[in-house]
Amino acid sequence: MPKPITSMRSRPGRPLSKVLRLAVAGVLCLPAEGTFAAEVPLMPLTQLRVTIVEWIASTGEYKEWTPLNGEYIVSPSSTIAIPLLGEFSVENETPSQVAGKISALLKQKTGLAEPPAASVEVVRYPMFYVSGAVERAGELEYRPGITVTQAVAMAGGRERQTDANGSRELEQLRYAGELNGYDLKLNQLMARRARLEAELAERTKIEFPPELVNAPDGSAGKVFVQSETDLFVARAEALKRQLTSLSELQVQLQNEINVLNEKTAVQDRQITIAEDELASISSLVDSGTLAKSRETALERVVADLSSDKLDLVIAAMRAKQKLSETERDAIALKGQQRTEAGRELQEIVAEFEDTKLKRNTVIALLQAAGAAVSRDAARVAANTQTLEYWVTRAGGDGIPLKLPESAELAPGDVLDVRYDISSTVASASPPAIVVQPSQ
Repeated sequence: MPKPITSMRSRPGRPLSKVLRLAVAGVLCLPAEGTFAAEVPLMPLTQLRVTIVEWIASTGEYKEWTPLNGEYIVSPSSTIAIPLLGEFSVENETPSQVAGKISALLKQKTGLAEPPAASVEVVRYPMFYVSGAVERAGELEYRPGITVTQAVAMAGGRERQTDANGSRELEQLRYAGELNGYDLKLNQLMARRARLEAELAERTKIEFPPELVNAPDGSAGKVFVQSETDLFVARAEALKRQLTSLSELQVQLQNEINVLNEKTAVQDRQITIAEDELASISSLVDSGTLAKSRETALERVVADLSSDKLDLVIAAMRAKQKLSETERDAIALKGQQRTEAGRELQEIVAEFEDTKLKRNTVIALLQAAGAAVSRDAARVAANTQTLEYWVTRAGGDGIPLKLPESAELAPGDVLDVRYDISSTVASASPPAIVVQPSQ
């Protein structure tokens, strides 16, 4: 157990300090700016202050565990590390639950009969963020129980429109330019997707969408069709040349194997002749008619012929091995092109859907910007337009949730204040530019 550094004696009639009373009771010490009805589960990047004291009954003193007391920050993995206790998880736990865990762990580590009293005070919660149609977007300090309405007020309230007509016209121009860019990119992605689908299906011709085939000459759609067709032909010819080269190599290797087999057959006949001759003179050598050197010379000839045959067999085996490798290379080359085409096709499809979503978003923004035609009407409409509140929760799936004004926020939330476009378009004049979302 750490050596106590600070001691406080309880005296009759002298009240204990607020921190000490809370520590002895083992409850949460809330931030100084206020008291809240419910505790908030701790989240990563929350700054805590831990206070640990022990009551010594024999001396009537409270002893503070100063080496362990101090401020700690919850890590991104929802853990804190305290000396003697090490690192432990505090995920989805309230400050009072963490205080109880610290007391229990200290009792377990030190072997005390009674656990020391621990308190956990939240010094600072993770910041939350407000963006969109507010006067001062940015990060704000969180406090438990804060609602959407209060957060908007902290951000200066809803944005104030001063020159609505001029700004709307600029927005229209900017959104129209973005829309043209997305249309151009979608045409390019459609042409590329058609080319990859043709490669993946091993077709000899690309089947482009009708909107690209029927595009006017000289338009971007025609340019994309021509460029993807040229690339398709070039890749097909490159693959054909590689396969032809491998096929020619296979023919050469097969011819080499045939020649080696023929030479091996001739070598077998020569070995048979030499062995027959050797067998015929063996009896003459035994009877002394022929010299032993004659038999030895024939044996040497048979051995040389056998060695040459073995070289031919090895050469044929190597040629067969190269032939098998060439066949595998041809198969791998086709498979590699299909694999690359499939992977690129998946990326193109994902990019196509993402671009289409962005295009539809720009269309909605363009419609909203074009809804205000009259300068005065636009200013009035902007200041009375209904707002929507969308929150992206920290640690969630990243999908924004629509919340009412009275909903409470959590640390790390991103609050996006938006205009209710549907009500604006329904009540305002027709937009200056009429566009249709892509299907």
